[in-house]
Amino acid sequence: MENKRIIDLHLDEFKDCLEQIIDVKLNNALNNLHKGEELVSRKKLKERLGIAYSTLDDYTQKGIFKSYRIGGRIFFKWSEIVDAAKRIEHHSYVSKS
Repeated sequence: MENKRIIDLHLDEFKDCLEQIIDVKLNNALNNLHKGEELVSRKKLKERLGIAYSTLDDYTQKGIFKSYRIGGRIFFKWSEIVDAAKRIEHHSYVSKS
């Protein structure tokens, strides 16, 4: 038989505890990634590129942008976004010639 423990917490206290645990796990995961690599959230990437979430999702679905899921959140490596933009720009330039 397993040992079970029941904790008497208010819902808000329980929520705070879960958020703290998730934050620690997320920060640990982010710190374990390649050092010096800037990770950008969907919101920040959308703002930086000036595109809609639907466009961002479309690019991700088509494989133009590669996303990384960490702790239920989605991130992008900024260096990969820059590389993708260069490929798109080069392709557009070559197509016009």
